Amino acid sequence: MLGPIQSNPAVAGNSEDRDERKLRETCAQFESIFITYLMKSMRKATGVEGFPGNSYESKIVTSMFDENLSISIAKNGGIGLGKILLEQLRTRG
Repeated sequence: MLGPIQSNPAVAGNSEDRDERKLRETCAQFESIFITYLMKSMRKATGVEGFPGNSYESKIVTSMFDENLSISIAKNGGIGLGKILLEQLRTRG
């Protein structure tokens, strides 16, 4: 699925800016994981596999497509979950 979150010490800016950027990225990654599972559940509920056929390969391609679509959705505004999570985590910090 998604790779581990890695810090980059070469990122310009002060510590607060880096922390804010990391928090935003983490919230977007969490939202993309949530969207991936949401799409997987919707596919099971409808019984539609996505790509033609019911082979192992078509399931892998469908899974990869869903993951990439979920990442794209989360990076471009998402469904609002990332924003809510970001606000909740900001108030605790």
